[in-house]
Amino acid sequence: MQTAILDIKENAVENELVETAFSFKSFINYLKKRVDAEQTIKGEFYRFVLNKFKYYPELETKTLTAHEAGKYTSVLELVYTILSPAIEDETRFFWALSTPLPSQIVYSTDAFFSFLAKQNEGRKTNPGEDNLSPLLTRQIDFIYRLILQKLYGFPPDISNDIIYSHPDPDTNICKYYRIHTDTSFIEVIATGDLPEINPEMVEPFLYDGVEMDTLQDIIPLSLFKLEGFAVITIDDITADRSVENIRNALVNYTNNGQTDLYGEVISSLQTLTGNAAIKFGLLPLLRVNGALIFDTKECGNSILVKAAKEQQAAEETFNSFVNHYIEKPGAMYFSTLNEKKLEQFPFLKVIRQSGIKSYAMLPVYYNRKLAGILEIYSEQKVVFYEKLLSKLQGAIPLLAQLLQDSAEQFNLSLNDVIKTNFTTLQQPVEWKFTEAAWHYLIAKNTGIDEPDIEIVSFDNVYPLFGSIDIRDSTIKHNEALNKDMDVIISALHSTVSGLEKHISKRLFAKLTTALKAWLKVFAAIRKSNDEILFSNTLHGVVHPYLSQYRKKYPATEAALNDFAKTVNEKKGEGYSQRRALEASIKQINGALNHYFEQAQLKLQKIYPSYFEKFRSDGIEYDIYTGQSLAPALEFTPAHLKQFRMWQVRSMCDVALLAHKLQPKMPVPLQIASLIFVHSSQINICFRNDERRFDVEGYYNIRYEVIKKRIDKVRIRGTKQRLTQPGQIALVYFNDTEAEDYISYIKELQKEKKLKNDLHMVDLEELQGVTGLKAFRVSINFKN
Repeated sequence: MQTAILDIKENAVENELVETAFSFKSFINYLKKRVDAEQTIKGEFYRFVLNKFKYYPELETKTLTAHEAGKYTSVLELVYTILSPAIEDETRFFWALSTPLPSQIVYSTDAFFSFLAKQNEGRKTNPGEDNLSPLLTRQIDFIYRLILQKLYGFPPDISNDIIYSHPDPDTNICKYYRIHTDTSFIEVIATGDLPEINPEMVEPFLYDGVEMDTLQDIIPLSLFKLEGFAVITIDDITADRSVENIRNALVNYTNNGQTDLYGEVISSLQTLTGNAAIKFGLLPLLRVNGALIFDTKECGNSILVKAAKEQQAAEETFNSFVNHYIEKPGAMYFSTLNEKKLEQFPFLKVIRQSGIKSYAMLPVYYNRKLAGILEIYSEQKVVFYEKLLSKLQGAIPLLAQLLQDSAEQFNLSLNDVIKTNFTTLQQPVEWKFTEAAWHYLIAKNTGIDEPDIEIVSFDNVYPLFGSIDIRDSTIKHNEALNKDMDVIISALHSTVSGLEKHISKRLFAKLTTALKAWLKVFAAIRKSNDEILFSNTLHGVVHPYLSQYRKKYPATEAALNDFAKTVNEKKGEGYSQRRALEASIKQINGALNHYFEQAQLKLQKIYPSYFEKFRSDGIEYDIYTGQSLAPALEFTPAHLKQFRMWQVRSMCDVALLAHKLQPKMPVPLQIASLIFVHSSQINICFRNDERRFDVEGYYNIRYEVIKKRIDKVRIRGTKQRLTQPGQIALVYFNDTEAEDYISYIKELQKEKKLKNDLHMVDLEELQGVTGLKAFRVSINFKN
């Protein structure tokens, strides 16, 4: 035991807060009461201790300083004997006696003395951390709790424990301690009349930890004096606190990218073990269409996934192992990674190559279903996992929740993407589907086993159709295909010629015969521009035929590798023209798609509408709006005018957008724009089988027929198509509606967005369609 006086924190001046004195009086009174009440052998021991106090009669009346109290070693030893469990080893037991306001330690176990000495030494090493403010706050809090409990009758079970965290200097892992102060032998003495207090005013301070300014005004500390001693015990709660940290991380986490949830959990697991050499990995089981995927941030916390990527392990081998493990999950321990184990479990090779010396994987279950895998590993030493697992038991249910949450969050994210980008249940029409679902539930509740769900439809809506076509994309694609074929055929000739010196004359004769046959096929393909047939012939016939020489004639490998590089679809020279064209088309489509995604938000501000776009070589869209989409909101001619004005303006915008992209395109492309004005309202209904809206009724279908046939309509008496790059073409039936659009065009001409070249054109006759009219106007790219 230690009798040296230790300051809990240097420079702390407790007399500045309240008058205190060390005293045994309260303890002696406690023993006297226990002697009279105790019926066991403890009573005899209490009498023995009281008799020892009689050797020091001054202790029953006198108060002491900390240094004076430290001289009564035999008495302090008896106090420790009574107040500590008999079986405790004082070299491991954190126990101490302090002044009433715990700032000076009078008597302590070796373990406590060593612990506190280390903390003080650490503060000397890091003087910037020696801040008295937190200590003074805790001392004031401590004093007020004593006053309220002992003089005002507040519950004595209000905790004043302190949780203390400290990095272990040996492991650099944070350890947590609970510091408990027993105030049973502290007497609070009022030096004057007690102020009256309102309990409702005080309770928030005790339970919610609010500021103490109000209490200091009502109950001045100068009115009180503390006598006696405090008993301080410290418990290592690192394990419990680590589990609590994991729980708090799960509860408080928000998926905003500002915190690394997996990082926090893995760090807490390492704290739980208390060993910096032991590390952890976590692998949630995430699936897309039933197949496991590993390219997510969450899966990146698995050392197995990380090692497989770093070592470029074969994806098929890795997936095969994980799928096999999921079929028969179980704990796998590899205290060492020797050659025999690597031969039995090939997946361990990437683990060892990453510098890991010991590895284990354990299945983690959520509601009896496999949620993921916990990994334990070390780069420094052999791990004895059986002992380690007992420490992890409290954390396993929380890890299961984390892994399950990851899978659920991943699925929600997928659904959000699908809902945002692919489904047709847009917000303006969602109410109608909710209504249909409600009607379905009502019918089911009436006793109908499988009621038919009603068709969702909207009557008398105004259709607006627009088309932005990438001009001559088919022609350019055929040109690119022919240029690529030239490169591939030239490479094929070179490859065959290069094989002559490496293979027998007989085989070379067969090869040249095959070459002639392939060239005939390619010549026929050129006429039809059948890219699929060309690809099938190249990769299904030519390439496999040439590859057969690789094994038997190793000298041919260089030439065959060169040919394989040429015909590689992603990087090969034989696909460069088509890749360049595809990149240009993607640039335009990407820009148009983004524009119309943003446009939908603007259109909803005019009036609720249903917007559906279709992507091919360009963009087509249908917009439906009208009273039936929002029965509670009046639809007026002004709304329709705004939609139509937006339609013309948007065509100017996207044309300018594509024009600005031309210098950045590998293959410069142009777009041609078309608007079709339908003369009347139509009805639409949702096709459950196609998951989209479609027109309903014979007359309304005519609208769809016209849209299809005007796509490539020509000017009467010429071969020129109506739609031309740099122009907006507008097709219509009704002159009145044309006049409305002409007024919008004149407005844009004033803004210099359109040129002053509006002109009417006559269209060729279309099958089943009569009375169509059209005009065109050019876009002013110089503005």
